[in-house]
Amino acid sequence: MYHIKTVLFLLIFVGFSNESFGQKKKEKTFILSEEKLKLSKEFYSIEEAIVNKKEAYILNLENQKLNTLSNEILKLQNLQVLKLGYNQINKFPESILKLTNLQRLYLNNNKIAVIPSGIGNLAKLKVLNLQENQLSSLPDEIGKLVLLEELRCGDNQLIQIPTAIGNCHELQLIDFFNNRLESLPPGIGGCTNARLLDFNWNQLEKLPDEICNLNKLETLRIEKNKIQHLPLEIGKLIKLKELKITENQLIELPESFGNLNELKELYLTKNHLIGLPNSIGNLSNVKVLDASLNHLETIPESIKNMQKLEELYLNNNKLTDLRGEAFNISGLRILNLSMNKIVQFNCLIDKCKYMESVDFEMNNISIIPNNITNVKSLLYLNFNNNHLIDIPKSILKLENIKQLLFSTNEVVTLPVNLYQLSALEVLDLSHNELQIIPLNFGQAKSLKQMDVRGNPFYKWHLKQIKEKILIQDLKVD
Repeated sequence: MYHIKTVLFLLIFVGFSNESFGQKKKEKTFILSEEKLKLSKEFYSIEEAIVNKKEAYILNLENQKLNTLSNEILKLQNLQVLKLGYNQINKFPESILKLTNLQRLYLNNNKIAVIPSGIGNLAKLKVLNLQENQLSSLPDEIGKLVLLEELRCGDNQLIQIPTAIGNCHELQLIDFFNNRLESLPPGIGGCTNARLLDFNWNQLEKLPDEICNLNKLETLRIEKNKIQHLPLEIGKLIKLKELKITENQLIELPESFGNLNELKELYLTKNHLIGLPNSIGNLSNVKVLDASLNHLETIPESIKNMQKLEELYLNNNKLTDLRGEAFNISGLRILNLSMNKIVQFNCLIDKCKYMESVDFEMNNISIIPNNITNVKSLLYLNFNNNHLIDIPKSILKLENIKQLLFSTNEVVTLPVNLYQLSALEVLDLSHNELQIIPLNFGQAKSLKQMDVRGNPFYKWHLKQIKEKILIQDLKVD
């Protein structure tokens, strides 16, 4: 009886000890924090990592001309960061799917065409980089990666994104740059922690309304797509700081657009916009507004309320007659109105104390407006390719001007004292109707470059110009 009790006791003790040992063994595998991962040693070969497999949390096999991955990697069950980028791997290594402690997986810049459904086994993944491969689809099991924070799939051949991506509520960065996406799934509205979306260079025709649920979004990039309309409630993205929607087919912007008050830069270049919403004046933090290469016929006067605006590009539109106070913005430095059809510019700009550059190239202006010559801070003024007949004396008020460009006009006369602009460095008077010009330009203090080619000068005067106007770069013939 004594022996039976002893045996039972030993069996219970051994069982208990084994269970405890098993627990301890499991406890040795734990997920490192970001801080501890940064302090962990990075191994550069599987062999070296296996020798130190207990401490092998990071393995970097980038740029080693690998075609495949050795199954020896299965000995590294503590592995939490695996870098396989910049190799020649053409098939997703199945062994990776058994490394269930992985937090970061980098397979970028390879030749992988298919991601297996087993990717869902890597439930601890926070970063998945599949950039620059040959992917045409992603499995629905991507939605099982509920801890995922970064998903990079740029430079592939993806046509669609699985709806299940909406299950990845922790996603902060979603990058599908340069693919073939024609639409986005409504499920993307489930990625409520998203801060950056990059869908530049795709074939999107619209954005789902659900994208407006991403109220933490700070950066939205949708350049070079085929989008005609933005969601009516896009104004809900109140934390948006960067919005790039150049080279689309936008016809209009919704009125709610004016609620995007955190925007610092707004690029609307190369769309089909006929006008801008009146609410655009509410974008009080925008410093750069580029609406060039559109079909704008008018500008809302509310733009004057954008008092932090420093650069305004409205070139290559269909503007004709500009009036009012739209440009009367105290901090405005650059105003580009080139390549429009402007005949009149009667805008108040008396508040523009810091204006440095005004560009009217390729318009239909025949008289330089006085309100322009009153802006004494100007450094650059371009009236190339207009219909100017003369240069008014009021131009002498521009005491800080460095470049004056009047090429390809119909100018017949110049102010006699034009040379007195003491800061002037570049003067372009080429291709006008000048027969005689003042010869006192040789007395100009700062003039370095002067172009008078293509004018019908008298031959005797042409000789005088060459002899009397001795500046660094004089172009006559």
